[in-house]
Amino acid sequence: MTDTPEEWISVGRLLGPFGVKGWIRVLSHTDPPDGILDFDDWWVGRSDDGGNPQASQLRQVALLDGESHSRGIVAQLEGIDTPETARLWSGLGIWVPRSALPEPDGDAHYWADMIGCQVVEESGNGLGTVDYLFATGANDVLVVRSEDGKEKLLPFIREVVLTVDVDRKIITVCLMPGM
Repeated sequence: MTDTPEEWISVGRLLGPFGVKGWIRVLSHTDPPDGILDFDDWWVGRSDDGGNPQASQLRQVALLDGESHSRGIVAQLEGIDTPETARLWSGLGIWVPRSALPEPDGDAHYWADMIGCQVVEESGNGLGTVDYLFATGANDVLVVRSEDGKEKLLPFIREVVLTVDVDRKIITVCLMPGM
């Protein structure tokens, strides 16, 4: 592997066996969730305490088949052909090299590019840095950590997030009353 840990993008996690032929349930971090099936190869392994892959220990695995299922995404991976083997892979992260990702469309951004960005109000008042993001179903949420360690949850909606400049690592927001 020639990529450094910063060049790996988390696209999901293996959850556990599905059926009797070695298929495995997958938690996808892609949007849409079945977008994870667009990658022919996954790099699977454990992450360090910061959520980065232990790149030297990643195992490249071919995606043989996959589909959306009523309970999420299920996949058949090379080398996993029994429920017992699938169980051994449970909990491992799934990464792809950044070079495998398409360029985001329009004003879309990858979550990985927003982590660590400074969050400032229109007035210039700094709120902290983006610690992580999560999806709620209604909208995504930025988790902003201030210098004193406090978290502020900001909905990733047009009324709140005004601009995202991943090159300068700055996100400008307009706080609604009560935020």
